[in-house]
Amino acid sequence: MGVSVLGSVFKSNRVVGVVGNSNSGKSSLVLSELIKLRENYDVPVYVFGVESSLKPFLNSKGVKFLYNVEDILDLRLRDCVIFVDEVADFFSTRARDKQTQKFKRFVNRIVHNNCWFVLGTAETGFWNKFACSLVNVFFVKEIEFASLVNNTWLKRLVCGLPSNSDYRVELPVNSFFVVGSEGLTERFSFDYVKELDAKVDNVNFFRKSDEKSDRKGDVKDEK
Repeated sequence: MGVSVLGSVFKSNRVVGVVGNSNSGKSSLVLSELIKLRENYDVPVYVFGVESSLKPFLNSKGVKFLYNVEDILDLRLRDCVIFVDEVADFFSTRARDKQTQKFKRFVNRIVHNNCWFVLGTAETGFWNKFACSLVNVFFVKEIEFASLVNNTWLKRLVCGLPSNSDYRVELPVNSFFVVGSEGLTERFSFDYVKELDAKVDNVNFFRKSDEKSDRKGDVKDEK
């Protein structure tokens, strides 16, 4: 599958965040990169919160599943890479929830255990100024500007990305940006693998109904 962008980023970063709209291919991107890691580096790779239907395919690529929240919180693993698909289920970064120090201690222990993490979440507002002070690099997929927290370095850099829209970063499903608080922004593409997209077979019944109505209208027009 080629050279791993994630592997290059991990040379100088222990934690990588992932941001993007729902159905923008965030998980597919990370899983593709994790498979490349297994092909290019002799390092154990684990995932938590990933759709269970993907387990046979990922296991065949050497990616293992974690099932217990405490395995993540207690950092019982060492010398490995771990992808948490919904980190907002573990921590809150809002000051009023009084969990910010818990998240900070977790990030600090990552280095102690010689681990590398990829953290994803669909929760708007998780990557606030506090969280962005602990994570220095992000993979950015298609995303609405309004979903990012104001006055963060992340939003400032994302709003500076090229886009045809005034409201979002528009990207093909197989493209992403790497933005960091240090260093230049880069754009990459990856091989979209259908087997890694747990949502690819989801049917939008309402869109399907509209398509049927359009076809009926076409038939009437022909008559």
